[in-house]
Amino acid sequence: MILLVTSVLALVVASAAAPANEIVSLRGEVVDLHCYLTRGAKGPDHAACANACLRRGVTPGFLAEDGRLFVVLAEKPVSPKESLVGLAGQTVTLKGRIVERDGVRGVQVEALEAVEKKSE
Repeated sequence: MILLVTSVLALVVASAAAPANEIVSLRGEVVDLHCYLTRGAKGPDHAACANACLRRGVTPGFLAEDGRLFVVLAEKPVSPKESLVGLAGQTVTLKGRIVERDGVRGVQVEALEAVEKKSE
């Protein structure tokens, strides 16, 4: 009986984390995974390098404002780089589906746009 209750609770907790195929909206920054993972490089000071890396095919990532890091994926099995180049180093809003397997977290991008800076 205890095993059954534990199993049911585990299923409830797992399913509450993120409903399958739900489109989410995230705010954060496009990064190139090589520079970010090896050196922590990000932000406006690294934008030119990150955009050059993305143009050359370095794997893109998305660093959400809450600190979660995602591998960026297109909806189909093609490179998402065309929609990302030029956006590294600035705040963007991403809409897509979060996917995760064997400890690797990704996001399938449906829409991505730069957040306009407010004038002071």
